[in-house]
Amino acid sequence: MLEKDYIMRLIRQFFEALEKLIEKRGKEEGTTLQIEVNGMYRSYFHQPQDFFYEAGMDIILAYMQARFSEEECLQRMELLAELLRFDASLKPSTEEGQMLNEKALELLTFADTHSDTFSLERRRKMEEIKAQLKA
Repeated sequence: MLEKDYIMRLIRQFFEALEKLIEKRGKEEGTTLQIEVNGMYRSYFHQPQDFFYEAGMDIILAYMQARFSEEECLQRMELLAELLRFDASLKPSTEEGQMLNEKALELLTFADTHSDTFSLERRRKMEEIKAQLKA
């Protein structure tokens, strides 16, 4: 019960922080925003953004599974996918943005296949990313 409460609080805090970044996207300089995004990688996933940029998906998945409990791991993978999608939106039409979207899609696909809970929202996000990757 305590772990579920912790995870729910973590999710709420994450989306509040992400919402603040989304609001700042058009107002702040890209460098400042990127520093704040890096802070979110460190705060919620205990690694700098470079780790998630440079590591292959097998390493990222292994890290997440080793670092977090099974239940928390799937939730954090979905949070990481959200952060990667936001980060990719800061780099539209670049190889880096494409790579971040591909990683987000892989994380959501992993969560979708390993979760006990069916999520239309997760599937919708997966379809959105697939459409962006084709464009």
